[in-house]
Amino acid sequence: MTRRILRLIGWLAFTAVILAAALAAAYGLLDRPGKKAIEGPTLDLVDRVREDGETPRRVVGWLDRVADATLSVQGEVVPAPPPAPGSVCAYGEPLDRVGLQRLSNRGHSVGYDNALPGPRWAAYRVFPHSGQSPPRPSSFRTDRRTSALVRTDEYTRSGYDRGHMAPNYAVAVCHGVDAQNETFLMSNVAPQLHALNAGLWKDLEQRIAQRYVERYGEVWVVVGPVYGVAPTRFGRIPVPEAFWAVIAEYDEAGRGVRAVAYLVPHEEKWRDRELTRYVVSVDRLEELTGLDFFPALSAETQSLLESRRADRAW
Repeated sequence: MTRRILRLIGWLAFTAVILAAALAAAYGLLDRPGKKAIEGPTLDLVDRVREDGETPRRVVGWLDRVADATLSVQGEVVPAPPPAPGSVCAYGEPLDRVGLQRLSNRGHSVGYDNALPGPRWAAYRVFPHSGQSPPRPSSFRTDRRTSALVRTDEYTRSGYDRGHMAPNYAVAVCHGVDAQNETFLMSNVAPQLHALNAGLWKDLEQRIAQRYVERYGEVWVVVGPVYGVAPTRFGRIPVPEAFWAVIAEYDEAGRGVRAVAYLVPHEEKWRDRELTRYVVSVDRLEELTGLDFFPALSAETQSLLESRRADRAW
């Protein structure tokens, strides 16, 4: 009886290998659209496992690499020179039309709007790290370099968290405790609903600092809020309608850059397994924010990089 069971298992395993080989061969014969058509449903299944918040990190890492091998996640690499070594922002800080104050810090930089008042963008760079973060500072501080001089107590009883733009954890593990302390300046803060700040937005920050770094090495990030024409305010502080992120990675093999952009509505959102629903083009974010991303690249390269919406979340 035992021999029959083992023989059956052996035949099933052999059949599975043959089927997998046949599918791989068929996949290899397809053109790019055909391959993407197969990849979509497959990646949907993969995402249900890797994004459920309970799958062991080692398994998530393996599934990430499976996804990276697909055309849908690889995306298009746009020919470009490497970013300047150690630069906080790949290919230049965003340009604007309203004369933002540039604030340079140890691990991040900020484009600050004193008239608003609030940050329009924050940029930071992450790279392989030990994962050991210093203790979190206990309070936020007014940034005396700004004329707005927003105080932490202006958020008291507002119903909103003091939401980091350049994140505490990523800056701390990559740039150290002094850089971490500077993320607690109020110039790096925008109002966020707690469920978003501690939920989906935090998930995205951790995804970048851990999973993207493990897969791609050095990664450049610019994040920020989207404000309406007449934003809701508590006191003088404007409340964003959404938050966005632009992530760039330089592909050494392809000698070029690729990017993915996210636009997340400002809603109570603890988790979402389908992060691809928030993927937009960089051009779309330029329309919403009035910023010009990657200004050091040629107009042609910018057009290629920014007009393409990534097929899926990385």
